[in-house]
Amino acid sequence: MATAEAALAALESIAASCKSIDARLTALERHFGAGIVHGATSQPSGMMPVPSIASDRDLDGQYGNPEVKAKSPRDWTGDSQQGKRFSECPPEYLDMVASRLDYFADQHASSQDAAEQKKMRYDRIDASRARGWAQRLRNGWKPPVEDAAFGAVATGEPLTDDSIPF
Repeated sequence: MATAEAALAALESIAASCKSIDARLTALERHFGAGIVHGATSQPSGMMPVPSIASDRDLDGQYGNPEVKAKSPRDWTGDSQQGKRFSECPPEYLDMVASRLDYFADQHASSQDAAEQKKMRYDRIDASRARGWAQRLRNGWKPPVEDAAFGAVATGEPLTDDSIPF
């Protein structure tokens, strides 16, 4: 028959195990950039959380390489990056852009207005993409080379009759 002390000891052991598992999961999420969400508590209900660093799938998607439209962050001392895509900017610049977008998102987060919440979400998404491109560029990413004669990405393989589209 279990005593109250034995039951309490079992519950304390379970709680310690849960804390250990939670710490390991948090470390893994931090390492892989998954599960880290800026402003998770302020996400409008029904919306997917925004990861801290955008995934390759997001960066390769239709909207994953946005154009820089805003002026450079005030601490940026290099050339202006306006008009360039994120993939064409230095990683240090993208870090500053991400930080600035996080600041603006935090400003919008306190509002209950739907338009402000929408701005907050898009700022967080763009900050995530800026960090994703900075990480990619630091890891040596290079843009695909286009073949000027055909306007297509060069694969390095010789052309055959089957590879010509007409």
